[in-house]
Amino acid sequence: MQNDLFAPTADLPQIASENDTDKTTNLQNPSQAKRKNNPELLRHTLLIAAKDCLLEHGTAQFSMQKVADRAGVSKGGLFHHFKSKDELMAGVVTLFIAQINTAILEQIAQNAQGNPSHFAAFTRAYVQVFCGNAAIGLASDWAGLIRPMNADSTLGAHWQAWLDSKLRQHHATDHDLRLLVVRRAIDGLWLGGAATDDLPSIERYLLEMIDELQAEL
Repeated sequence: MQNDLFAPTADLPQIASENDTDKTTNLQNPSQAKRKNNPELLRHTLLIAAKDCLLEHGTAQFSMQKVADRAGVSKGGLFHHFKSKDELMAGVVTLFIAQINTAILEQIAQNAQGNPSHFAAFTRAYVQVFCGNAAIGLASDWAGLIRPMNADSTLGAHWQAWLDSKLRQHHATDHDLRLLVVRRAIDGLWLGGAATDDLPSIERYLLEMIDELQAEL
C-alpha cells in the first residue's frame, strides 16, 4: 500500500527517494531510529526482552522469534547481535551478574566507611543487595532468573563461576564457614521465593548474625 504522504499530485509530480522514505520512517518511529543508531542501546533492549521471555516461557519455550517480537525488531536484526538462542540466554545471565556485581561493589565500598576491619565484606554486601536492592535483588523480576539458571546447567555455571571468583577474591574476609551459612540462607530464599514484605526483617536478622560473629573476633 502506497504511503499517502508521497502520493504523486499535479503540484508534486516527484516520487520520493529511498532516502526520503527512510527519513520519514525515522520521524514516525523516533525510538526505532534511536536504537538503530545506537547498537549498544539496541543490544540492551534485546537482552531485556530476552529476560522477560525467559521469565514468562522458561528455557524450553524460549525462542528467538518470541524475543524479536517482544523487542519490536526483525528476527534477522536479532541474529545480527546474537547468533543463537544459547548465546542470547547467556547474555541475559551475564547482564544480571554484571548488575549484581556492580551493586555489591558499591555496597562494599559504602560499608567500608564504617567497618575498617572489612570482616565479611562480601557476605554482608551479598545480604544487603539481595534483600534490600529493589532494582536487582530478590524483590525484582531479575530474581526469577533462578529458574532458568537451575534448568540449564550452562546458565547456572556462569553464576557459579562468578560467585567462586568473588569468594576467592574475598577469602581473607569471608572464609569463615559460618558466613557460608549466611550466604546459603540468601540462596535458599532466592530458590524458594520470599515474600517481599519479609525481606527487611530477614536482612536485619542476617546482618545481626554477621555482627555477632565479628564481635567474637
